[in-house]
Amino acid sequence: MNGKMNRFTYRSLFCISLTLSSNLASAEIYQWVDQSGNASFSDKKPPAIADATLKKTVKKKRERSRVEIQQVFDKHKGQLYRLYLSARKQDPDLEGGAEFIIDIEPSGEVANIALASSSLDSKPFTDQLMAKIQEFNFGASDTRRTKIHYPIHFLPTQ
Repeated sequence: MNGKMNRFTYRSLFCISLTLSSNLASAEIYQWVDQSGNASFSDKKPPAIADATLKKTVKKKRERSRVEIQQVFDKHKGQLYRLYLSARKQDPDLEGGAEFIIDIEPSGEVANIALASSSLDSKPFTDQLMAKIQEFNFGASDTRRTKIHYPIHFLPTQ
């Protein structure tokens, strides 16, 4: 019971947070002016209008939602925490956090990851974290490439 309680306590103190904005879903809107000078809008291209008089407006695809990204980090939380416990064997005083800049492709792959800031005094540990996050797959989605700043905090328990 005590081992389970410690594991629960460790995991409960392992905090992951993120800040992310999401935008509207993608859509194409066509705008044209008829012979009477009336402006019209539609999501379908009108067949009788010449392309020269047609304006096509494309709304940006949305970014991945906060929930989508959090679910993936929650799925991998145990792996990240095991890396932390392993690093604490080398440095028992290791604690703090790091903020990563992560680019996620529509395919779900992590295109790029960089360390924005860190209060962890262990480059090998932050490098291991970046390598592990680089392996995450966020799942294919009809979204644009999403760039997030994602902080992770590690707090030891005693």
